Amino acid sequence: MTGASRWWESAKEWVGKLPSGLSSQVAVDVARRRLRLSHARVEALTRAALRDVRALALGDWVNQPQTYDVRFAVSGWKLRVDVAVERLELASGCYNLTLLTPGRVELEESRTASALVQGVLRLGGGKAALRTVLDQVMPEGLSWDGQRFRVSGKLPQEGVVAARLFESSSLVMNAEHESEGLWLSAEAWPGLVDLMQAVLSADLPRKPPGI
Repeated sequence: MTGASRWWESAKEWVGKLPSGLSSQVAVDVARRRLRLSHARVEALTRAALRDVRALALGDWVNQPQTYDVRFAVSGWKLRVDVAVERLELASGCYNLTLLTPGRVELEESRTASALVQGVLRLGGGKAALRTVLDQVMPEGLSWDGQRFRVSGKLPQEGVVAARLFESSSLVMNAEHESEGLWLSAEAWPGLVDLMQAVLSADLPRKPPGI
């Protein structure tokens, strides 16, 4: 068994010893070397990460089999979007989040958006027209190219995922949305313990047993 495989076996054992309330939020797939977070935990983490993004406010959030159905407002424009997490990078006290938009990206009623603009978008302007509009109003650290939203910013000094956890280390993960939760496969797997401890908001050992 390789060192990486032993690490994942130990991580699975470690998760299995968590209190039931926490263990239901996370799972470890040893063979594929990935970590699953419950959709409820993903929502909580996303809201915490985006809470301080200027001019952005998250609204309703609905878990779907392949995407999240999310309503949010950006610079006063109200949107409803089907998004799926694709990639998350935590490094140098900052985060970079990439969200796929494979389905609906719609402008909803808004006092900021004129009736004329809303009418044009709904009558066939599509994503290209909406992208043109959003390019003008997106705050710093948030962009959309018609296929992906990219959100970047500084991690908070304190909180669920604090900057201090990733000032001298980094963690790069790809995501796979499934019905039971969001699977994260880490490219820099040794840093995964930091994230596990952070997202569970628990006073847990720094390393899994046997490491």
